[in-house]
Parts: sequence; C-alpha cells; structure tokens
Amino acid sequence: MKKLAVLSLALMLVFSFSSAAPAKTVFKLAHVYNPGHAWDKGAHHVAKLVKEKSGGEIEIQVFPASQLGTEEQITEAVIFGSVDMCVSGAGQIGNLFKPISICEMPYTFKDNNHVLRFAKSDIAQKMFSDLEKEFNIKVVGTSSFGIRQLTSNKPVKSPSDLKGFKLRVPEQNICVAYGKAMGADPTPIAYAEAYMALQQGVVDGLENPLSAIKNMKFYEVQKYINLTSHVTNVCFFLMNGPKFNSLSKDHQKIMQDSFGAASQMIVDLLNKDDQELGAFFESQGLTVVKPDIEAFKKATADMPMKFRKWWIRYGEDLHQKIQGM
Repeated sequence: MKKLAVLSLALMLVFSFSSAAPAKTVFKLAHVYNPGHAWDKGAHHVAKLVKEKSGGEIEIQVFPASQLGTEEQITEAVIFGSVDMCVSGAGQIGNLFKPISICEMPYTFKDNNHVLRFAKSDIAQKMFSDLEKEFNIKVVGTSSFGIRQLTSNKPVKSPSDLKGFKLRVPEQNICVAYGKAMGADPTPIAYAEAYMALQQGVVDGLENPLSAIKNMKFYEVQKYINLTSHVTNVCFFLMNGPKFNSLSKDHQKIMQDSFGAASQMIVDLLNKDDQELGAFFESQGLTVVKPDIEAFKKATADMPMKFRKWWIRYGEDLHQKIQGM
C-alpha cells in the first residue's frame, strides 16, 4: 500500500507540473546583418511580440551577423529544417525560385513603402504559395531591405564612370546582371567579407542601402556615396514550411501578425535612415553625389524584357503591374 501511495503521489506531481508549465517551442532565426541593423531590430521585435502574445509558449532565438552561415547557407538550412527561420533576399531566393527575381529588377519599386503594397497583393501571395509548394519554405514576413546606393573612391555620375570599376555585388545571378547593365565589372563577394574586400582593394566599391553602409561601416573605406537608387530590395522572413504548419492555428496567427508588425517597423526605420544618413556620411568626410538617374534607368531598362522568361507564368505584363502598384 505504501509503495502504491508513493507512486500515486509521483504521478500527481508529474501531472501537475506538466499542466502548470506547457511545453515551450523554441525556434532559431538566422540572418547575416550586424546587431543594430533594421532587419536585426525587426527580428528581435518579432521575438518579443511572439513571446508576449503566446504567453511564453513560443520563443524565437535570433542569431545575427552570419553566425549560422551565409545568406545562401541559412536559406538552404531553412529549406531542409536544420534552421527554423531566416532572413533572405529576393536575389538569394531567386537563385532557387526564379520568378521572385522580378523584385530585383532595377527601378521596379518607387520606395520602401511600395514593397509593402506588393507584399499584400494577390500576385505576391500567389508567388509565395508556389514557393512554399516547391521548396517547403513559408514567407511569414516581407519588407524592404532599402534603396541601394553606390559607394566608391571617385564620383560616379553616369554609367560611363563605371567602366572597369570592380563592383562588389551579392552572390546572386541577378545582382551580377544589373551590375553589368550599369556599366561595372561585378564581383560577387559574401556580405560578411565585403568590408575587407574594400579595404584591401579587391573591389573599387559596392552598392547597398544607406542603412547597411552605416551598419557595416563601409563608409570608413570609401570616399563617395553616389545616390543611384538603382534597386529597392525586397527581403523576406522565411520559415520552414512543415514547422510552421505544425503550429496550432492560434500560434500561426500570432506568428504572422508579429512578422507583419516587424515588416512595417523595418520600413519605418529605413525611411528614417534615408532622411538622416546623408548628413551623417558628410560629417564623416564623405561626399554625397547625385548622379544622372535617367542615364542609369536607360542603361538597365531592357533587363525586365531579358529576364521575363523567369516569371512569365504570372503574366508577360507582371513587371508593369508591380511598378504600378
């Protein structure tokens, strides 16, 4: 009888503990950006919101600054499920799922807010659904990475100034293509290695949004920021599809609402940076150049026609539709 009573008490204790403390689900979210970047702030904002809204039942651990790998590596890791979530750009995803490359076409988006309008459109939702079916990754949030500008050690006012110019670009097919169209000699180099490449003269310059140029301190090894505004990047919060689908409906909604709020916050931060950072760079001794935008638009104008085979399943006029949103 005594043994039976002890066993019953033990079972009651186990049951009470399991009832009082529901199992916590922990997810890893990886990205390549330094702490303090808008997308890092967005990732931490998501983690905070999800923890609060789920009552602590879901925890998101953020791994910044390429801790878990390059953008290519963490994107593949999310597909295979060894990493739960990541931040990945349209150029990177476009290496796998060609239609999304339309987002990397020069002068497609008017500004950062245009990206949010695109993300909510039926066209974007159809693309995201097809991406999930083909690669088991779910887009849980979409925002802008910012408007790309060109840094250099000489003023760049037109495409002719980029002849023989070694331009660091991301390791993505579409970035190499627009680098060539702009008149440069594109050199693919990983984001984490770009500063050293500039410092050692491996490349002459690079192109990134103002927020990234500040966050990565690229301005320390460059003299000019040329406001070409050639691409407004789209970036995504991706999650392994089966892991998202394993969540309850309530938890799925919490995730999507939280990533949606973070996506808006990121755009707000980028807009603020675009307004303020020109003065910051000038205070650091750099010269801000306003080039001939129309000349760069003309140099890159035929890219959508050249690459439309990648997204033609969504309509031949897809690029114009997105531009008009």
